[in-house]
Amino acid sequence: MPASALKVVQISSAEGTWGSTQAATIKLHGITDASLKSVDMVEIVPSAGMYGPGGAANTQAQSGEGRTSLTMTYEEAPRILNAFFTAIGQTTSTGAPYNYPYTAPVGSSQAVATYTMEYGTSGNAYRAPGSVGKHLNITGEAGGFWAGSVDWISKQIVAATSGLSSGPSDRTVTPIRMADTTLYVDAFSTATMGGSAVSATLIAFALDIETNRHLKQFAGSLYPASWGEGKWDGTLAITAEFNASAKAWVDEALGTTGATVSRQVRIGATEGSSASVKTFNLDFGGIKTGGETLFTDRDGNMTVALTFAGRYTTALSNWFLANVQNGSSSTT
Repeated sequence: MPASALKVVQISSAEGTWGSTQAATIKLHGITDASLKSVDMVEIVPSAGMYGPGGAANTQAQSGEGRTSLTMTYEEAPRILNAFFTAIGQTTSTGAPYNYPYTAPVGSSQAVATYTMEYGTSGNAYRAPGSVGKHLNITGEAGGFWAGSVDWISKQIVAATSGLSSGPSDRTVTPIRMADTTLYVDAFSTATMGGSAVSATLIAFALDIETNRHLKQFAGSLYPASWGEGKWDGTLAITAEFNASAKAWVDEALGTTGATVSRQVRIGATEGSSASVKTFNLDFGGIKTGGETLFTDRDGNMTVALTFAGRYTTALSNWFLANVQNGSSSTT
């Protein structure tokens, strides 16, 4: 009987054709949990003259979905983000560190990477070709690492009769620490994101992005023929020490202009220096929503939770941007 602790997640290089099953080339590191699910639409045909179900039945459609939870690392972050956004591409080609910027789609859809995901253990492996990111969640709490969760949609699930691909090997990765994380809060109209650091305030954060992507089923096939984009939305929630900075945000929301409490917020982590420096910035334009509970508690100290809903800002020509910098010249 295979042990759950031996379960791994591997991915192919970006698929050239969506849904074309490929062997995995990369072993994902930092995985804390993973699941894969076959989505079957099976219909039983009712039969006249019977109290119970009829005897005729058939499968109408079949696809796949999955969830991957992991400790976020600087090296794996681009592979995750490539399944959600178009990678503009590394902007430094002469040596480390290498820079990978991303922006949310605004006026048009983006050409993102799709993968063949590979789940399981040595003799019990399954593949999910045509896997693309649907829902992204990144969180962090003081004293720990950044954590990520990805919901995937896939063209189908197939048994990997040859087992797990043998090519992917272990690599050195660097987890992203809250100890290296800084909160920046700037005016909504500024063109400079990350200009105003707020120290000794951030306790936890949770970024949540929903793409509303969906599979597209057509006559003539049991499996979806492609996938489509929906309207994106997202939130950024922060838990803050109730100090002078947090009090100012709350008091502003209680004033007559409370409906316009909008900010540009950066959650940024940096590790190392010079050519070995690694960074991961999450840049969010948002308007504060939901009100606040006065007060929540952390070890006897007053805290407050603030939630920002994504809001387009002309200063950045977007509402969400991300940037990863690491020592890898390739994300494939």
